[in-house]
Amino acid sequence: MDTLGSRLRAERKRRNLTLDALAKRARVGVSTIADLENGRRRSTTKMLSLARALGVSPLWLETGKGGRDAVPAPENVYVSAETIEELALQMLDKGSEEIAKLLKLIIDSKSRTR
Repeated sequence: MDTLGSRLRAERKRRNLTLDALAKRARVGVSTIADLENGRRRSTTKMLSLARALGVSPLWLETGKGGRDAVPAPENVYVSAETIEELALQMLDKGSEEIAKLLKLIIDSKSRTR
């Protein structure tokens, strides 16, 4: 995998995502992803969004250098979503432990406000 396009396509397929599904997750146009995968485009300002959607390091995705896996985020990093469905997809990607933490926080916050 020596090009951005080959890394992008391989990661998308590894995660069983269609072009459309990745585009929605990363909030990027389908044509942008297709152009990157097919070498018609070399870069995009949406590289960070694509890397996050795929759970890989932005540096690795763009250059092939460094480790493939994304660096774990600090505990105080926030999740941003415009819809509850988008939030649910992001949380599903995090795994059951993170979902359990979120539910506990919600329940604890609700009980404190009563």
